[in-house]
Amino acid sequence: MNILRKAAVRTAILSRTRRDFHMDALRELVEPVSADPTELFEKGLRLLVKQLETDRAVIVRITDLGYETLWWATKDGSDLDLSTFDPNKNFCPQVVEHAPRTLVIRDAKQDNELQTHTAFQDMSVRSYIGVPLRRGDQVIGVLSVQGSRPKKFSRNDIILVSMVANLMSSAMEIELLKQELHMTREALDLTMSVVEDSALEAATTRLPSRRYMDIWLKAYLFMARRRSEPLALVMWQVRPGREARKALREISDQARGEDLLVDLGKDIYLLLLPRTRAEGAQFLVNRVLTKFGQVPVGVAVWDPTDTEDREDLAIRGAIRRAQESMREALSQGA
Repeated sequence: MNILRKAAVRTAILSRTRRDFHMDALRELVEPVSADPTELFEKGLRLLVKQLETDRAVIVRITDLGYETLWWATKDGSDLDLSTFDPNKNFCPQVVEHAPRTLVIRDAKQDNELQTHTAFQDMSVRSYIGVPLRRGDQVIGVLSVQGSRPKKFSRNDIILVSMVANLMSSAMEIELLKQELHMTREALDLTMSVVEDSALEAATTRLPSRRYMDIWLKAYLFMARRRSEPLALVMWQVRPGREARKALREISDQARGEDLLVDLGKDIYLLLLPRTRAEGAQFLVNRVLTKFGQVPVGVAVWDPTDTEDREDLAIRGAIRRAQESMREALSQGA
């Protein structure tokens, strides 16, 4: 009996110590209070990874287009591969479906239904806590912690994630309002520029000019940098005869709505591909070669996770790399 009593006391002490440990970390998160919500997101996610000794913590936002991964922290500080991390294949839909309840999975491998889930099969998510982020009665996102090993999440662990989620919900509401205001201002600036500036369109091809591109970049890169979204550049040179102008228009018409084809002048054209890396741009390279024949084509990527690119919101470095790639193709006989 004494052994059982001692074990119970020891368990209570360990539980109380873990709770206190979580509370100390939470106090460090909110003191001092930062005016920048993104700093709270980053610190809060790192805190969860450290406190729960898990692989990653992620914030996903719900938009009109579906789920969007906004912020994350990983155990080793590495980047999250957004090309393979798909919130739709994770447990986000289940969290949203059963809001406001918290989804807790201690070992997906021990559950017959979860064993067949894509989160376990494709992403190796074995342990998981997911909390809906709310604005009033509306679910605006999901905060989750995820691990590749089973995890005996305690009640205190779940409370910690819920408390951080409450902070994140308020911060995300502020951040969304800031983003909406910024995008409204940029849309207004772009509209005014179109009205006032006749140089936004190249006279020969009627494509957007470099001036238009500068305004477009100002509006786009603000969010791309925050979301760590790459921008692929495909550059080529061709004399704009009648057939070439027709092919340029076809490429522009066939591009995604978010892509931008620009006439840089001197027979040089640049296709900007948001949320695309070099390998994803190869399809467009092939299309250019099909339309124009063996013209020199260069490819580069503006990568906001790169320190120099992150501060280069005019993408001068990426344009220079695309030019160098195009010259290399020319020297090889393209």
